[in-house]
Amino acid sequence: MTRSRSALALLSILLLSIIITTHAAAAAPSVYKVIVDDYYGFKIVRIIEPSNTQFTYENLTLKINSGDSVIWENQAYDNNELTIVSEQNLWDSKQGYLKYNYRSFNYTFTQPGTYQVSIGEDPRIRHQTIIVASVETPTVTTPAPTPTATETAIATASVTQTPQTTSPGFNLWYILAILVVAGIVVFIYLFKK
Repeated sequence: MTRSRSALALLSILLLSIIITTHAAAAAPSVYKVIVDDYYGFKIVRIIEPSNTQFTYENLTLKINSGDSVIWENQAYDNNELTIVSEQNLWDSKQGYLKYNYRSFNYTFTQPGTYQVSIGEDPRIRHQTIIVASVETPTVTTPAPTPTATETAIATASVTQTPQTTSPGFNLWYILAILVVAGIVVFIYLFKK
């Protein structure tokens, strides 16, 4: 009997740690990598965290959330130097100076707003626009019911519902994976001799 209780406690701890880890990973800020050269300018954007995927952005406008980071990497032809310049003076030009290819500079945007980024050596190249949205918790409001013609209107207290937060991306596959792992752990624990 104590062996099954120990297995149940171990299973509970395992499930709780998986759920907490999944939720913490989903809430992490994103990191974007912008490939910059002296011919096309700000041509390619990749999302490198949470996943390393190509990101298509239109009109050289990158839409991100507050807390996200952007990395600019020099991939100029003939190993030309580039300087990433903030039109709003968010950083010093020495910080954005990329002398050789594959040198990079990063910045974390903490304030919502619209920002312009340019290449100091060639101001004719189109500037990049970065729109930073604030991260807000959605609120849910429920309208009070209206009486119908057959009902008598009775004064009622207003009730506000507090929204339940859900973990983004948490779906049935996570639950299935957790159950499979838990079953394997319990099987090994109970039948190990």
